[in-house]
Amino acid sequence: MKFNFNPLKIGLSLLLVAFMALPSAAEVTLARVFSSNMVLQQGRDIPVWGWASPGEKIRVTFKGTTARAKTSENGRWKIILPASDYGGPFTMEIKGKNTIVLENVMVGEVWICSGQSNMEMPMKGYRNQPITGSIEFIVSSANPSIRLITVPKATSLTPLDDFNG
Repeated sequence: MKFNFNPLKIGLSLLLVAFMALPSAAEVTLARVFSSNMVLQQGRDIPVWGWASPGEKIRVTFKGTTARAKTSENGRWKIILPASDYGGPFTMEIKGKNTIVLENVMVGEVWICSGQSNMEMPMKGYRNQPITGSIEFIVSSANPSIRLITVPKATSLTPLDDFNG
């Protein structure tokens, strides 16, 4: 086997790898659990977190309250907003080098459901295993404020601060 040694190609490749390793200016991002149309738990402090460039100043404004933080050396930030009574819709603004605006944010009851495999069943049931009366119940539901988020399964030996989905 013949090896063709080209110092120019090797040098350019190493330069490209070094350039990619340099820190870049990151835009403010949020953990995926935060989005427009979300529901925040009433009566509890409201944690909001995400990532940005190291040392970047972050400002979160919600319901007339503004809180500030500075990102750590690894770009993480977390802000705790004061507890709120139920209501909405509200707007949340997250500002750093860029601005994220979350709209139609409600404050109310948040239920976390987890457990057996039957917890994954859709409200209408499965294709050949329908739930009696479910379609009529779904269609006639009179509560447009119910929101649902499905967090995909993940296995980790340590707590996760975000998810893929």
